[in-house]
Amino acid sequence: MAMVDGDVIDTPDMPSNMRSACISNEAGLNRTLEQAETEYIRNVLDSVSGNKTKAAKILDIDRKTLREKLKRGGLET
Repeated sequence: MAMVDGDVIDTPDMPSNMRSACISNEAGLNRTLEQAETEYIRNVLDSVSGNKTKAAKILDIDRKTLREKLKRGGLET
């Protein structure tokens, strides 16, 4: 629960666990779809220790498509 003196509850008025979620969401609203996709691909790759074959399987895309997205997103190693 958040209590404030005014009519508006702002991010700093919220409990810390809710503040971080709000800040993340606000930052996410300013990204392009391609940026969000690149971040998601990066997270999937991190979760499989960079294994592109496993990442492509998780993403349900062809490995060649993954390679193209990595190149476009500046993630190609």
